[in-house]
Amino acid sequence: MNDNQQNIVAKVAVLSVAAMLYTNNMAGPALGAIKQAFPNVSSVTIQQIVSIPAIMMIFGSLVTAQLQRIMPKKKILYIGILIQIVAGITPSFYGDMTFILIVRTIFGLGFGMTFPLASSLIADLFDGKERDTLMGYKSSVGAAAGVIFQMLGGYLAAIDWRYNFLGLLILVPIFLLVMFRMPEPEKRPPVKGTGANFGGLTPKTWLIYIFNIVFNILQFSFVTNAAIVMAATKVGGPAQAGVVLTTFTGGAFVAGILYSRVLGLFKAYTLALSTGVLGIAFTVLVNADSYPLYVVGSAIFGLGFGLYNPEITIRTIKSAHKSAATLAMSFFVASMGVGKFGAPFLVYASQVLGFQGPKATWMVVAPTFFVVCVLLILRNVFTKSKNVADSTAV
Repeated sequence: MNDNQQNIVAKVAVLSVAAMLYTNNMAGPALGAIKQAFPNVSSVTIQQIVSIPAIMMIFGSLVTAQLQRIMPKKKILYIGILIQIVAGITPSFYGDMTFILIVRTIFGLGFGMTFPLASSLIADLFDGKERDTLMGYKSSVGAAAGVIFQMLGGYLAAIDWRYNFLGLLILVPIFLLVMFRMPEPEKRPPVKGTGANFGGLTPKTWLIYIFNIVFNILQFSFVTNAAIVMAATKVGGPAQAGVVLTTFTGGAFVAGILYSRVLGLFKAYTLALSTGVLGIAFTVLVNADSYPLYVVGSAIFGLGFGLYNPEITIRTIKSAHKSAATLAMSFFVASMGVGKFGAPFLVYASQVLGFQGPKATWMVVAPTFFVVCVLLILRNVFTKSKNVADSTAV
């Protein structure tokens, strides 16, 4: 195998890690069947099969932040994948609900451990335009994997809810690909000087985390409210809501593929562009009165989110010392989890502002994204950066 072939295989191995960012999606389609199998268990408890791993993502990412100081990153990845495989398939063999929730908690820990590595490995192994392009592809691979996991999970759950969890055996070939084809990133010396007290994280890095928390509070209101709003406005049921959410992932896939070209055109204004597109998406959703308009709004949302994801990831990595990529991404993932956890509190903000109805939250989110877009544009204009392409300012 020549150097070019080895480079291509290494890229495939690195991008395969991105597919694991959506393994939690597989359990979603099985919740209805699990509820039927456990009629005496409340719906809230059943939903925790999906929500607990999402919360544990925060703690898993912080575990990775600590382990990367003393352990090679590939070994951390091995541990995270093995935890997901073993804890993920265990509910197929033992059906007590308490036990299922316990192993789903363990699964979430492994899920969180792998999450920050998907981006930091790209930053460690690749540079420049190649790195930026792969960051975009990472978003596309993740979006495609999310759809595949949901479809596979639904198909297996239709046979038997226990088979749904066996679907996580799909991680075995990814584990083997990582083990045999992914190179170990070069160990960088500990950071000294600026940022040393924070392990290589700078004030700009922490500002990005704050920005990311706010962003996720805003954007996650789409995922949590789409099905509820469509049902309340009698536009569509669960099947139509599923199509709308799938359209979102399709938009994110397209944006990830095009990210490097968009970055070349808009440079430091790419982040502002992504928030402006999201503002348009929520405006369409607020005014949507038919199923096709929800699909259009969802597609636009996917485009905005698909541009934001690689852009904010690159900015996070650039803002920190080169040796701190994994640490930076670990706290980034934690900030994302905090934002998603805080999304439901937008309901109170909409009430304070006097908005009513099922779309009240989106009525707050739409103009907020436009305000953020304008502020980001003004920030770039007034800083007059000499190299806007390498700007890391939020």
